[in-house]
Amino acid sequence: MTTHFRLVFTTCANASEARAMAEQLVQQKLAACVSILPNVESVYMWEGEVTHATECKLLIKTKSEKMNQVIQTIKKLHSYEIPEIQVVDVSTGNLAYFNWMDEVLN
Repeated sequence: MTTHFRLVFTTCANASEARAMAEQLVQQKLAACVSILPNVESVYMWEGEVTHATECKLLIKTKSEKMNQVIQTIKKLHSYEIPEIQVVDVSTGNLAYFNWMDEVLN
């Protein structure tokens, strides 16, 4: 079974930014659901130095045809100069959940 759904990952600096972004995406019907994972520790290179940060990870559930709008909304609302935006194709899963997503996102 091939689907037209996508899972988008991003991180936010704090819970209030994560909640605001999640609410915007759901209110605008760009995401059926956004799960927020608080207190994710990230280790990365920034400006030549190893950096440690506590962030919130967002798992954004959407449809492929909404991807451009999702990406633009994340960039617009994000506080980071270069926000993480990674997209994963959803190949299979719970058909009832996908039906619910179709209903919510139409």
